[in-house]
Amino acid sequence: MNLIGFEHDRGFVVEALRQGEVDYLENVSEAVEADLFRHLLDRRVLARLAESYPTPRQKEEVPVWFYLASQLSLRLHGVVGYNAFPYIIRSGGLIEALGPTVGRKTVHPDTQDVTLACPGFNDKNRYDRQTPCDQDFLRKFARATDVERLEAWFNREVPRCLRALQLFDEEGLFVGDASYLFVPDNEHYERSVVMLFDEHHHPVDPKQVDLHNKRYQWRRCYKVVSLLHVNRALDYCLVVAARLVGGNEHECPILYELVDGFLEAVGQGIMKVLIVDRGLLDGANLGRLKTQYHIDTLVPLKTNMDAYQDVMGLTRLKDFRWESLVRPPAPEPGESSPSRDPVLAKRERKRQ
Repeated sequence: MNLIGFEHDRGFVVEALRQGEVDYLENVSEAVEADLFRHLLDRRVLARLAESYPTPRQKEEVPVWFYLASQLSLRLHGVVGYNAFPYIIRSGGLIEALGPTVGRKTVHPDTQDVTLACPGFNDKNRYDRQTPCDQDFLRKFARATDVERLEAWFNREVPRCLRALQLFDEEGLFVGDASYLFVPDNEHYERSVVMLFDEHHHPVDPKQVDLHNKRYQWRRCYKVVSLLHVNRALDYCLVVAARLVGGNEHECPILYELVDGFLEAVGQGIMKVLIVDRGLLDGANLGRLKTQYHIDTLVPLKTNMDAYQDVMGLTRLKDFRWESLVRPPAPEPGESSPSRDPVLAKRERKRQ
């Protein structure tokens, strides 16, 4: 039996490159990316997502599944501009995963340069292609896609796909988050707003601070409201719903709309705990999630907040006692859930 051992030695590899002792070099990320796309193709993930994608084209010159694969490849390489697509398609693993029907690598007999030969997806090509589609097609396709339909598709179909792949953790931990997305000060960024921020990227009221202080800067921004799925070990983070709005819009009603859309898409029982910060505290929605869907919400509270004082007031009731929470069984498919938890209803009557 022959055994081959590998050792990670960055210095050794760099020195070998300098001395010209390396005959062949393979990018490890190419193999990893190829394995990822083979997995997505084998399980028909791309094909399933493409069936419901809100395409802006009446005629499909390039398959939608390839557009989605190209977007994933660009994001995996941390690239935003589409002009880098020819470089990414050469150095990444997408072509290797798709096989010779989409593209194959060839070596020039004289220069030994590696190039791509791609037949394309239609019979309109009058010249040799080095990419399956032009980067300008990707840019125009993305620009023509309706924003609202795209967000609705992502927030509906992606959670359903993740459920079909059984990627949701049984503990059902979800996080509601809102973050500012800063962009260059260009008015052509639609729906963006200009706001005043401190050095920690926290918004401040311009009427309550010294505008001559360099700590505060005017910045153009959006706000991204996201619903994330994590496990207790924080091994991964899945974005299951998101919405991009102007930086001055309040995130609280948007998040609970995303939660309702997620529950409508995947059903009850997957989300069991929702973790939010104080800016997303909404008593009516928290109570509704608990009574209708049996979802517990965790919110960090300060001692001077009304919600904290309300909870502490309940502990001073004459007949107060701590009880262990027993999660009621989820209703079977087709069975209506109870409109109100009887234990919570009793506690509410006592509080009133």
